[in-house]
Amino acid sequence: MKFFIIFSIVLFLLYFYTGWKFIIPNSYSISANIGFCLIFLMLYLLPIATFFMRINRVENQYSDYFTWISYLSLGIFSILFFIFIAIDIITILTKIAPIKQNFNPQRKVFLGLSVKTILAGFGGIFSIYGIINGLRIPEIITKKISFKKLPSALKNFKIAHITDLHVGSQIKAEMVQSVVDKINSINPDIVVFTGDAADGSVENYGREMEPLRNIKSKYGNYFVTGNHEYYSDLKGWLDKLSEVGFQILINQSQLLEVGNSSLLVTGIPDRTAKYYVKSHKTDIKKALKGYEDSDFKLLLAHQPKDIEHAIKFGYELQLSGHTHGGQYIPFNFFVSLAHPFLKGLHEKDGTQIYINQGTGFWGPSIRIGTVPEITEIILS
Repeated sequence: MKFFIIFSIVLFLLYFYTGWKFIIPNSYSISANIGFCLIFLMLYLLPIATFFMRINRVENQYSDYFTWISYLSLGIFSILFFIFIAIDIITILTKIAPIKQNFNPQRKVFLGLSVKTILAGFGGIFSIYGIINGLRIPEIITKKISFKKLPSALKNFKIAHITDLHVGSQIKAEMVQSVVDKINSINPDIVVFTGDAADGSVENYGREMEPLRNIKSKYGNYFVTGNHEYYSDLKGWLDKLSEVGFQILINQSQLLEVGNSSLLVTGIPDRTAKYYVKSHKTDIKKALKGYEDSDFKLLLAHQPKDIEHAIKFGYELQLSGHTHGGQYIPFNFFVSLAHPFLKGLHEKDGTQIYINQGTGFWGPSIRIGTVPEITEIILS
């Protein structure tokens, strides 16, 4: 209930401020203003209604359309919100420290209104671009990662990495099939899926995951849980992922014999899992028991924060997701404050980490400054 109250207040401020900035500067009639207020009120209530539908598992074709419209309006309003905030900050600064200009007052007012109109227009353009970018087929990003002591048998070993697919009300089997086709096109040695596979119940959305059973890899497919697995149907989704060909790693490891070398794949559950299932508390020691000796250690962990475990236990590489790369500007700045790394390849204390920007999306189907990603990782 506490989360819902905070969520509702934040949403109200966002919609109220954006609506107010839209109505006040313009000389609409009273009836038009009332009409706009009712529209903004309805748009404000959409995400709240979606929240309740998710809690009560209202999942059908109509609720899917409702959810898409709800999240889309939220995304567009959030973009306009930050644009209007930026306009107001600039306006306040110019009043505090006015710049001497030879413009007459009428021209100055006209230019001010023109700039505001242009910036607001950019908000609409960014939203349209973000929707198109968010809904497109994920692209393959190839990353060759070098290691000083990589055994020759593991050179050019290829890993296909997907994460944050979020199958459910917005992402369906057609999109999943396009992901499978792209994965198979790179002929991976292994496929890894670092969490947040779906939202909602297996009963209603499990069929959307069916294309994953067509993935082809030489040494297997591996999955670790993300935080969203614990919000809906944990057992159902883990059973489904196992059914379509993924080995679930929950504080477990799998040793792969590649030529005359060995590669250890370790998977740990999301770092918040312990609050939902006690047995899913991260336990690297348990995962490593019996697998102390290997030529190369790969850690699969949903959140980049788990690099602390990778460093402590001597993993050469960690693959993660969770951040979505911020998904769209300006949220990338806020997400980067909460995580040590936002996206791409990084190194810390001898361990390298790659963060995939997300193969699907969550919430608004908008991406600005990021792309839906399938990572092709090549060891070298």
